[in-house]
Amino acid sequence: MRFIFLSIITATAMAAEFRIEPHTFTVPDGFTIESVAAAPLVDRPINMALDEAGALYVTDSSGSNEKPDVQVKNPTHRVRRLLDSDGDGVFDKSTVFADKLSFPEGAMWLAGSLYVAAPPVIWKLTDTDADGVADKREVWFDGKTLTGCANDLHGPYAGPDGFIYWCKGAFAEQTHRLADGRDFVTRASHLFRARPDGSGREVVMTGGMDNPVDVVFSPTGERFICGTFFVNPSNGQRDGILHAVYGGVWGKEHGVLEGHPRTGELMPIMTHLGAAAASGLEMLRGDAMGLRGAILCTQFNMRRVSSHVLTPDGATFRTADRDFVVSDQTDFHPTDVLECADGSVLIADTGGWYKLCCPTSKELKPEVLGAIYRVRKTKPLSANATPTPKLDALWASIRAEGRAAIRAAFADPETQTLAAYGASLFRDRAARPQLAAMLRSPDAQARRAAAEALGRIGDKADIAALLGADLSDRFGFHSAAYALYEIGQPPEASGKLADTVRAMLALPKPAMSQALPLIAPATKPDAAQLKHQATRVDELLALTKDGDAARGAEVFRGAKALCSTCHAIARDGGTLGPDLTKIGGIRTRRDLLEAIAFPSSSYVRSYEPLIIKTLAGAEHFGILKNQTRDALTVATGATTEVNIPTAQVAAMAEAPVSLMPPGLDTILTPRELADIVAFLQTKK
Repeated sequence: MRFIFLSIITATAMAAEFRIEPHTFTVPDGFTIESVAAAPLVDRPINMALDEAGALYVTDSSGSNEKPDVQVKNPTHRVRRLLDSDGDGVFDKSTVFADKLSFPEGAMWLAGSLYVAAPPVIWKLTDTDADGVADKREVWFDGKTLTGCANDLHGPYAGPDGFIYWCKGAFAEQTHRLADGRDFVTRASHLFRARPDGSGREVVMTGGMDNPVDVVFSPTGERFICGTFFVNPSNGQRDGILHAVYGGVWGKEHGVLEGHPRTGELMPIMTHLGAAAASGLEMLRGDAMGLRGAILCTQFNMRRVSSHVLTPDGATFRTADRDFVVSDQTDFHPTDVLECADGSVLIADTGGWYKLCCPTSKELKPEVLGAIYRVRKTKPLSANATPTPKLDALWASIRAEGRAAIRAAFADPETQTLAAYGASLFRDRAARPQLAAMLRSPDAQARRAAAEALGRIGDKADIAALLGADLSDRFGFHSAAYALYEIGQPPEASGKLADTVRAMLALPKPAMSQALPLIAPATKPDAAQLKHQATRVDELLALTKDGDAARGAEVFRGAKALCSTCHAIARDGGTLGPDLTKIGGIRTRRDLLEAIAFPSSSYVRSYEPLIIKTLAGAEHFGILKNQTRDALTVATGATTEVNIPTAQVAAMAEAPVSLMPPGLDTILTPRELADIVAFLQTKK
């Protein structure tokens, strides 16, 4: 029996408003929101974790936007430990649990220690003398890479199976010693897992996306990941949430995926969010809010937290998507969401400080502080019980590696899919008869789980059963093909499944690329230049009021501005510059005017202009579109590209100016500027 995800939010309208200066928050009818921590308790909260006693650990930014390599040398961020001493739900005590951390990108409490990702490492921070301060610091994991946006590492996350999970982003090459003794060398993005002692490291999924961020787990063992650049930006799509089945390959097509076996086309994204900068994820487990099974996702760019209700769709899921919390303030940037023991939900708003690799104005706002908010059901439906006692007991058996108890759970339809997950995790050969029987289940998700387990067990005797099972939808087909790939014997049968497996087995190992020189930071504008830009944008704001969106559409497509030559809206326009399909949802009028007048002021992630010099003395100015083992593909204009052999690259540096020429504010009249901005603001 598949797990039934329940939520009443699908029938709830966004109705209630709450004024918490400077925000007006909108939440579903029947919910409340309140501020429960702000300065001086915490300044710019990023990630949150709760310990068993209810203390809240919050990674707190110093407001620094220095390049990651500078932050590693001079770490200025910290972790705050917040307490609610009188039990009223509002935190009233704060101490510094740990300081001198580089940019923190995750927090997890596990077995008496706080784990914090601060690229390139995951720290294990322990308070050994119970004074509220971490006096022991250990490096739990070292990825050894740090790129310009520090998106090399997110996490870690405590899996209900007893493993620790973390995400590799960016495309720097890393080497991982896996549980089977192999050295896995890769540039792609991944979800990894390992036991708390570091043993048993495995690759769970692979991607060509820039930045997988947060991971949540369903009661039956499914994993869901949010992040950015899951697809090449177009038609308003970019970031999203995916169903991370074992062995899958997601993300945009990119050279980093060379050699990684895939079971056909890239796996589909479950939920598209546009340029939301999806930054935090939580699957609600309790009943108090009436939202059990819903996924909550923080959308940094969109100033909201969304709700996603899962419905089984063959061997995967689809989602019904709703707003859960929305602020009217442009500097509301939610970064994390966390369910508490009483069923309420905490939301971290980091404020206006973060601009590193963020597609917004370069106007830094470290003075705009964040806060932590709590959302409750006005009348809780029940105590916050998680009414899955059989599943909870089975998870306990999985954490204890109780194989006999796992095999016994196959007899109950409610627990058989999770039992298949446990047998898969430990490659339990004794569970093969039950798994073979599950391949004939009427439930597509049970069949997929059984196929995954049989592949990990790797017995050639199961090839015929896998070839004959009904695993025809994309996710079922993937698990069948990947299972046969893991078994490692080319099938003698004919057909799409057998052909796919033979092609996977014929692949060489993942292609590695020669390490390229690091991208040097561009020269920062001086204070006088920034002041001039701010003054000019203020002038333009005053000159460009009351634009007409219909006229602006003509300006956008016209020969005078030439915007559509490089920028697409929906499926119309060029691809040299960022997709603008939903630009009005993430940029203010001021941001848009700044981008038009001073295009070099900020670069959208993945559209940073580069100067690439070759050993032969040539110099190329453009945007890096792809990097394979053999060559770089650089877009040098709206319709021109150049391929540069990797072995010929002498140096690569971030360019100080954009490919978009400056001065469009002097070419267009104030009315035309007002119109084009009005047009872009309608694109949400």
